Amino acid sequence: MLRKDIYIAILIGVLTGLVWSGVLVYLGVLENFGLPRNTAWGLVALAPLIFVFGLHLGRRLARWKEFFAPFSRFVILGFLNTGIDFGVFNLLMFLTDIQKGIWVSIFLAISFSVAVINSYFWNKFWVFEGGTRTSVGGREFAAFAIITVIGLVLKVGVSSGIIFLIPPQYSLGQLGWNNIAAVIGTIFSLIWNFIGYRLIVFRSSKNDKPSSISQIPPENL
Repeated sequence: MLRKDIYIAILIGVLTGLVWSGVLVYLGVLENFGLPRNTAWGLVALAPLIFVFGLHLGRRLARWKEFFAPFSRFVILGFLNTGIDFGVFNLLMFLTDIQKGIWVSIFLAISFSVAVINSYFWNKFWVFEGGTRTSVGGREFAAFAIITVIGLVLKVGVSSGIIFLIPPQYSLGQLGWNNIAAVIGTIFSLIWNFIGYRLIVFRSSKNDKPSSISQIPPENL
């Protein structure tokens, strides 16, 4: 693996661990499983290890299909972006002590926007290695935002369809079924976003330099 990618994966892992630990501590999720609330901070150490392993796995699979290399980076970044979305959303509710009404919708829009901006820069300069341009362009960001919003609509549509049209299955309660639906919707959104970013927003031309995966000797993958 490239040393740069390892360092970035560790950095994103630490940031992801910090964001998600804060969210889990604030919501008291672990207490529902009989675990101390502060156990969540172990993610700060665990997430970097998982992400480096995921990066290594993506490089290995890239021997078979090249797209697995950027896809592994894309998935790693997805954990951070989702954490930022949830983190900002809960932080705004905590700071304002507002949990109902129109302001909650505004908080959702703000947290989503912050996550999108963060996602754009990481995707451009790391996941897809800049495409054909090194500068930040208005059209490129607009295309990125459109693809992302469509992905969001796809996620909400698929998840809502499952929740409203299919009753809870496999002895799951409504809460458990809602989370299963959210996971399925996220998978559809993840696939759409990756294809859109790779083929439309950050697409490479035939005159581009070879990607880093092609520059790495097979024995170093």
